[in-house]
Amino acid sequence: MQPVENKRFVYRFERFVLDPNERTLFSEGVPIHLPAKEFDTLLLLVENNGKALSKDEMMTAVWHDAFVEESNLAKQISRLRKLFNSDGEVTIETLPKHGYRFSADVKRIVRSEDQAIFEKRTLKRLTVNFEEDDEIDESPHALPPKKRISATAFVVAVLVILIGLVGSWLWLARNGTKKIGSIAVLPLRSLTDDESNKALGLGLADALIMKIGGLRQIVVRPVSSVAVYTDATQDALEIGKKLKADAVLEGTIQRTNGQIRINARLLRVENGEQIWAERFDGESANIFDLENRLAEGTLRALKLSLGASESERIARRDTENRDAFDDYLKGRYLWNRRTEQDLKEAILFFNQAIEKDQNYARAYSGLADCYILLGIWGSLRPNEAMPKAKEAALMALKADDSLADAHTSLAFIKWVYDWDQTAADNEFQTALRLNPNYSTAHHWYAYFLAATEQFDRSIAHIKQAHEIEGSLSLSISTDIGEIYCWARRYDESITQLKEMTRIAPDFAPARNALGIAYLKTGRIPEAITEFETARRLHDGPSTIALLGYAFGISGQREKALEIVADLNKLSETRYIKPFWFAVVYSGIGDNDEALERLEEAFNERSDTMAILRVYPLIQGLHPHPRFIRLQERIGL
Repeated sequence: MQPVENKRFVYRFERFVLDPNERTLFSEGVPIHLPAKEFDTLLLLVENNGKALSKDEMMTAVWHDAFVEESNLAKQISRLRKLFNSDGEVTIETLPKHGYRFSADVKRIVRSEDQAIFEKRTLKRLTVNFEEDDEIDESPHALPPKKRISATAFVVAVLVILIGLVGSWLWLARNGTKKIGSIAVLPLRSLTDDESNKALGLGLADALIMKIGGLRQIVVRPVSSVAVYTDATQDALEIGKKLKADAVLEGTIQRTNGQIRINARLLRVENGEQIWAERFDGESANIFDLENRLAEGTLRALKLSLGASESERIARRDTENRDAFDDYLKGRYLWNRRTEQDLKEAILFFNQAIEKDQNYARAYSGLADCYILLGIWGSLRPNEAMPKAKEAALMALKADDSLADAHTSLAFIKWVYDWDQTAADNEFQTALRLNPNYSTAHHWYAYFLAATEQFDRSIAHIKQAHEIEGSLSLSISTDIGEIYCWARRYDESITQLKEMTRIAPDFAPARNALGIAYLKTGRIPEAITEFETARRLHDGPSTIALLGYAFGISGQREKALEIVADLNKLSETRYIKPFWFAVVYSGIGDNDEALERLEEAFNERSDTMAILRVYPLIQGLHPHPRFIRLQERIGL
């Protein structure tokens, strides 16, 4: 890297102006003349604002005609830091084992005879003609005729200049673009139909979301919100509007003959402005380098100022094993499809990644998330799924204690399997401290708080998850209505859930939740209609049980018993949580049988035990001594 000869631009950042032509740094108009190499070092950093520069390339650029030791560069950096020490917005970050990065809000001003350009907006240069006096002062101290102006003309000129400057400032303030506060990173679109390329495109987007998702300066839409657009041909700006993001990152990926090409661009959703675009070429073997370059380019385009710890986290690699990384990406691709079969296949890929790198924290975290979902969906028995999930989460944290997703997984397990509320609360709070924008942490914590009857806090967290997701998640939108119902805020619950059934009429969980809210307000026929519709959409154990409960409390005992028979038949081919039998028997009024099934759930350490106190359809069992003892044994 050779030093850049730049006589066209001056750079402005905070109270400083850097003039390459005059080789001078100005602080609030006062010139600061720096030694030659110090100035070269500063100019190199400013011209590469936001970009990580290695020590080698900096020394080559600044001392291109001599061999010097690394300590010379360190001294230059130290002196520059002292100069900017009083200004918290200007930083020179140290990137451990790499180099340095300059971080500031740098504005580049173009020199021109006819106009001045500030951040790509053009303002005509103001020209003032000064009136000359007709009479010439012949006194010894008089200025030459061409150098004098009248006092009136001088005042007028100053006023015109001030009015022009104020007008320009107001124009810029009014027309200035809004700071980007949220971004959606879309899956990189494959230019072929190769499934492995699609997996790589979503996997790299997921990895980028993970890298920048923990930054407090910007909200990144989670991968669960963008994964549905893996095969979409929809316009990126339209997707950005749906996700309520200020900016959207889109791109394409092509892999052939051991080479990878990524074309990426960042668009402002509001007006379609292309903020940044770049092409990345590399070998498949150097996928880590491509990932880091993509992350650095995105952060540079977003003009985010990172602290030393954030920069280190962004630059850190989760694994050095390319094959392990490839398996991890395939696992995440399958995980994001969220079907039972895909989750089981994802487990295979995560395990393969772990076999190749036994310290691969994110692969362990992905493994934990798979087992948790399979456990709560009832695809695996709790005593099969949750111990494996717990082991994987602990291994993830042993390898990297800073992973918010692993802390969230462990918190969930502590809550629904270990029944340790204190430990669960601590883990949830740790996860949110590490990544306040992690929607899953807010989502699961909301249910934990609702289960412990902290409803106001619960609703605040579920709404925060909803906001981070971009208000598009059907699951979270439905869960807002469900938590309203648990909090006995039935009118709000029904309003929320009716809107959900209008937006997504085929989403069975919303109809189930609305049916429960109808039951709690005595609207039994409407509840049965919702449950029957839900069963036509998805004939799963929970939907079947809810319909059986509704038949039971409406006096249709024979229909309720038919539902029990349906559940027993289904249990011959798959695992059914005992809790759903208990719900139906509770509706029929057979409390002894209902409590017997809850005892079975307790012995299995079912996740349903964690919501025993607040679940709306078993509240008739609360006064029963067996139920009270059951709660005490769980620690509720």
